[in-house]
Amino acid sequence: MPSAKKTGKRRGKPSALKRKNLILDQAKIDRAREILGAATETEAITRALDAVNDLAVFRQEVDRGLDELIGRGGFSDRFGMTAP
Repeated sequence: MPSAKKTGKRRGKPSALKRKNLILDQAKIDRAREILGAATETEAITRALDAVNDLAVFRQEVDRGLDELIGRGGFSDRFGMTAP
């Protein structure tokens, strides 16, 4: 029986491919496939998961940058706290 481990690397980490049995919305898969230009449903789901991971990294970088900006006094809240 072949190993489920993939020898290729993505972002420096080895990935383990595993078969999954999931109940998913077919319309969402079709839409993701169309948006991402994926040839297969598996490719669409893989690309979508990669996009989610990329978004999480981006958000962390934005948060870190804003924290640094606020720490330097380079950001001011123009709206301020308002009483309800």
